[in-house]
Amino acid sequence: MASILLCEDSPTHTVLMQTLLEDDAHEVRCAQDGREAMASIAQHMPELVVTDLRMPNMNGLELVQALVSGQSSLPTVVVTARGSEDLAVDALALGAVNFVPKNSLNMLLNPVVRQTIAYSGSDRFSQPLSGQLRSPEFYFKLSNDIESINPATQIVIQALAASGKLNSTNRIRIGMAVASALFNAICYGNLELSDEDPIVAKVIAGDRDSYNELMNRATSDSYRKRSVHLKVSGGDKDTRISVSHDGNGRLARFNPAPGTPESFELEQCRGMMLITSFMDEVMFNSGFSEVVMVKHHT
Repeated sequence: MASILLCEDSPTHTVLMQTLLEDDAHEVRCAQDGREAMASIAQHMPELVVTDLRMPNMNGLELVQALVSGQSSLPTVVVTARGSEDLAVDALALGAVNFVPKNSLNMLLNPVVRQTIAYSGSDRFSQPLSGQLRSPEFYFKLSNDIESINPATQIVIQALAASGKLNSTNRIRIGMAVASALFNAICYGNLELSDEDPIVAKVIAGDRDSYNELMNRATSDSYRKRSVHLKVSGGDKDTRISVSHDGNGRLARFNPAPGTPESFELEQCRGMMLITSFMDEVMFNSGFSEVVMVKHHT
């Protein structure tokens, strides 16, 4: 499915992640630190880098910095362990496109990798149109089907690529922020789930029975009339994106605070981390049923 460079110094975690990725039909090459990773990239350009943060010689943060400086179109996902949260926050600030906590590898690694590859492909698809789409502005009224998130987000990425705004990494990062906001709006806003509800983790991991259960809830009388609204407006100086929902829940959660160890393990908080890390301005209405995200083009 995709060529992935896995950078990890722990043999145990290398075997675990390589097995997960190969079981999902990816071709995986391995490096033990950032220096080996850079040498491998010079010989064979992957489609995606998945890297640990704490490594000898060149750590994951230094690898992200080197990749952003030299290969702005190569997306990087960082893997975080308890105690490396500060490094993860710095990696997201530097240019990583997503993160996966080590204690959530079985649940999150392949979904995050698939999402990143899809968004990168959407960006490449529209690059021949770069600069030819002027001031894109559009609005989606979405149902509470989480399978609508990626198609809608990919159109946002394609519009940004066709307008020629920002580089590939930033367009993918905006996509991640949009997808997180849409997921929060559907699951926590309209369907009023809690992050502790086991159905959330099962749906993210791709369990079809849990997805069907979620869709039964979405189409029930209590929730079926609720929609999620995605509005995108691209100008010369910035892109403004609004995500809102009709339900009684909140699409934002700040307890535990973003960046704390506990926040890395809750999906609603994880989404907020991506939104606040990737967008230049983030504004909520008083009921936390709408978020406006702004990305400056300079």
